[in-house]
Amino acid sequence: MTGRAPPRSPTVRLHLMMLALAALLPAWGLGFHVAGQVADAERARLVAQARETVQDLAFSLEREILNMRGELAALAASPALRERDLATFFAEARALPLQRDAQLRLTDRQGTLLADTGQPFPPPEGHGAMRQPPHAPGISNLIPSANPARPFRIDLTQEVRSPPQGDGGNGTAAPALLLTASTDPARLWAAHLKRANLPETWIAALYDGDGRQVTRMPPRPELVGALRPEDGAVAQAMSSSALRGWARNQSADEEPLYTVWQRVGGTPWMVLVAMPADMLDGALWRALAPVLVAGALLLAGFTAMLAFWTDRRIAVPLARLGRMAQAFGTGAALPGFPATRLREIDAAAEALQAAGQERERLEAERIALTARLQTVLESTTDCVLVLDGGGLLRYLNGRAALLAGGQQGIGRPLAETFPGWDAGPFGAACQAAARQGLSQSVTAFHPALGRWISADVYPSSEGITLFFRDVSDERAAQVALRESEARLKAVLDNVSVGVLLAEAPSGRLLLGNRRLAEMLRGPISLSRGIEDYGQDWEAYHADGSRVASEDFPLSRALRDGVPASGEYQFRAGDGSFIWIRVSGAPVRDARAQVTGAVVALTDIDAERRAAAKLQDSELRFRILAEAIPQIVWSATPDGQIDYINPRLQDFTGLTPARAPGALGQLVHPADQRSTFRRWQRALRRARPFAAELRLKRPEGGWRWCVVRALPAFDQERQVTRWIGAVTDVSELAEAREALSRQVAAQAASREAAVQAAAALAASESRFRRFAEASPDVMWMRDPAGTQPEFVSPAFERIWGIARERLVENPGLWLESIHPADRDRVAAAWAQAARDGNFDAEYRILRPDGVMRWIRDIGFPMLDAQGTMVRRGGLARDVSAAKASEARQLLLLGELNHRVKNTLATVHSLALQTARTAGSAADAMPRFLNDFQARLLTLSRGHDLLTARTWRGASMEDIARAALAPWQVEDGPDGTARLSLTGPSVWLAPRQALGLALAMHELATNATKHGALSCAEGRVVVTWHGTTEGLVRLDWREENGPPVKGVPSRRGFGSRMLERGLPAELGPGSAVELDYAADGFRASIRFRPVSGPQVEEETA
Repeated sequence: MTGRAPPRSPTVRLHLMMLALAALLPAWGLGFHVAGQVADAERARLVAQARETVQDLAFSLEREILNMRGELAALAASPALRERDLATFFAEARALPLQRDAQLRLTDRQGTLLADTGQPFPPPEGHGAMRQPPHAPGISNLIPSANPARPFRIDLTQEVRSPPQGDGGNGTAAPALLLTASTDPARLWAAHLKRANLPETWIAALYDGDGRQVTRMPPRPELVGALRPEDGAVAQAMSSSALRGWARNQSADEEPLYTVWQRVGGTPWMVLVAMPADMLDGALWRALAPVLVAGALLLAGFTAMLAFWTDRRIAVPLARLGRMAQAFGTGAALPGFPATRLREIDAAAEALQAAGQERERLEAERIALTARLQTVLESTTDCVLVLDGGGLLRYLNGRAALLAGGQQGIGRPLAETFPGWDAGPFGAACQAAARQGLSQSVTAFHPALGRWISADVYPSSEGITLFFRDVSDERAAQVALRESEARLKAVLDNVSVGVLLAEAPSGRLLLGNRRLAEMLRGPISLSRGIEDYGQDWEAYHADGSRVASEDFPLSRALRDGVPASGEYQFRAGDGSFIWIRVSGAPVRDARAQVTGAVVALTDIDAERRAAAKLQDSELRFRILAEAIPQIVWSATPDGQIDYINPRLQDFTGLTPARAPGALGQLVHPADQRSTFRRWQRALRRARPFAAELRLKRPEGGWRWCVVRALPAFDQERQVTRWIGAVTDVSELAEAREALSRQVAAQAASREAAVQAAAALAASESRFRRFAEASPDVMWMRDPAGTQPEFVSPAFERIWGIARERLVENPGLWLESIHPADRDRVAAAWAQAARDGNFDAEYRILRPDGVMRWIRDIGFPMLDAQGTMVRRGGLARDVSAAKASEARQLLLLGELNHRVKNTLATVHSLALQTARTAGSAADAMPRFLNDFQARLLTLSRGHDLLTARTWRGASMEDIARAALAPWQVEDGPDGTARLSLTGPSVWLAPRQALGLALAMHELATNATKHGALSCAEGRVVVTWHGTTEGLVRLDWREENGPPVKGVPSRRGFGSRMLERGLPAELGPGSAVELDYAADGFRASIRFRPVSGPQVEEETA
């Protein structure tokens, strides 16, 4: 190792040169990487530009086609075209400014030309049939044209459908037509290609669905209409089903190209953009050329500089360092080494010098350690023997020499100096240590010494080392300790709680009694230390987290020296869980030092489960109280309110925390005193409490409410709590008769809510009594919502199905839902599986065929850890409310219709009255008098119809109401001047109003010009039925002034009788006016209604 290196070995200078060259490799690599990145960026830019260009072109072409389709659709919707008025349609088509001067043609399915904007209309003879059948709706491919200036054209065809012909639109549909727009594709799309601003060497082209070139940029007219090559980019794109693509191919001139293509939406056409392949493939070489030139120049200069520097600064100092290392290896004095100002070489020289000094120091330290080891061996209480491989004694300390009787047995066999050590357990331990090379320990009675000896044997490469000591006193103490532990265990096995004993500070478990094994239903794990408690004893906190080793009360008692306790859920040997209360306390010695700990374990599983059931019952009460729509409250035995559900804040605006102190503001002053007396009397007698009072709403109004409360008793009949409910009964008070059934249902609901609130606070059985008394269906299901756990009896009353059938068949509930609502409710029920919240209105079909509306609200029921343990809900029969809503909507619609009709009638009366008033000076007073009289007649008709709920009126009632102002006068002979006679005839509301206005006009005319204008005149009104099922009403004037014939001027009354009245009376009605000289007569015939009459008689 100290010889010189071979003369041909590589020198340091050569290695440094190679290292310098290797150092340049990252720079070269970085240069190549940057060049590659630049090339990739250039390629990505070109590819992105090509794709954006082809996408913009495709979108522009698609937009152009959509515009043409929109123009065709607008023209196809022309009324003239739908009515087959071809001349008008031709004029509209010629006037429409279509894009790119398109030519329009209208043909039928057989190809017959009906109109052509390129020819006069109608088409000349001989042009009625096209040369080829029309294309299907949509855009066509390139079509050769007979026009040399436009060698090709494209057709965009739109189908025109006409509505069915015939009476009522029920006839057969007219044959469909085809509207076609023809245009030059070069004019249509060449401008888009020019606006694309393609680079000079790029090519853009458009191909139709057959692969024919439509247009190209740069333009090459000879290629327009030419088919695509079989192996080119167009063929590859046409064979692909993708919307867009990218490929490498060759042009028609065999020039390599990269081509980007995209299909035009809504057409079979395709846009292609191509670029020379060398634009992408040559990008890398263009980026690498500067890197290669600069790298070569840099390498030449750096190599020359490095050769001069390494020889002077590195090679010479390394030769000196080699000579210095050679001297260190031979143990000679190290030569001097001048500083080179190179950190590594100077550090190596300093390290060699320091190593020489360290070698001298270690030699001195070895001598000192040998002396100290001798001192330790002589002062130890153990006997120490060192034997060589042959079993000869090489060393024994002073204590061993005393045991040997002062003999110096160095170099002699062990058996001669210490008889009995070559046989028995001690001899076997020495032989095993020498044979196996492992340390051995043995404690046994030594017959030669007559004492208990504990020995440790350690093998080494030179022999074995033996340490042994007298342990007779320790053995006696251990025997006594075992006897004490046996007595303690006998006592612990008979106590009623589990017990564990542990030693300090390790925490090793010493014993556990029989009661603990019975509690855990398996053997007891005696852990080796505190760190093993968490693994050996599976226990959990109340929140479900596992108890760590250091958190056990036993660990805390050992660590802190103070008692500790806790309640945990342990996993028993059979896999079940049991609640155990653990109480640990430290054990101290006479010096108050912690020497161990004892822990007592008590089975509290029954106690905890009872508490959990109570908590679950309280939780269900809270959930139900929070869910029901009424105000629920509870109070202490002395009447102090301690709980109010959130419905109070919704009703009064006060939070439950503020409400008990603000009852004077909530309760109406007139109700406070009586309510307080009833409440105090109920508290003294422990009897149920009930009162009606008014509560203040947030907006300031008062609402009537019923307050009820029931006392909850313990086993000694002492009141433990009051449970109450507040129900809003304002609507019931306002509409008691109309909603009597609803009042009864809500009263039962209030009573059931109060009983259920008290039952929930006391026990699960009382909760069930509340559910059984509630008019609403209360239900509970498992968390998955598949199995019903409880359904109240109201289910049988509303659904008409026994509850037992629902338990046997959980899907019966969904099957009873109306088919139109079943899918919607099933989807809402499935969605509610995540959080338990469910709210739906649906219809059910009872077994007796009756349909009812149900409002169903579901909510989750959570345990103390927030886990959903079941799902509960309320289902209410809202059929009456739904019927009320329907009636209200019907009445509102009817009211709206009648108000509009009334306003239209008043408007017509005003116009007709104003038209007949003229423009004389007294026109306005006359207009007001006539208009007021007609309005009063209309009002009397409305009053009569309103009294009959707008179902109609009888002929006699309408006649008496319309002619009431003229029935108060009698003639000179005492007879009535107005006589009304006829059978019972029922009129519809519209007929009644029309006849009332008509009779008013007849009476007004008789008063001005006819029989009622003189004292002797009289009017006779009769009506009777005809054989045709019509009713004839006759108006006859007698003893009046002579009639001078038909008046030349037609007033409002005449127009209303002859034109307006027949329209009001219905089909088949007629009015005849007779201006006889002895008296005016009018005859009105119409068909009465029969339905309302039956309703009137049975009402």
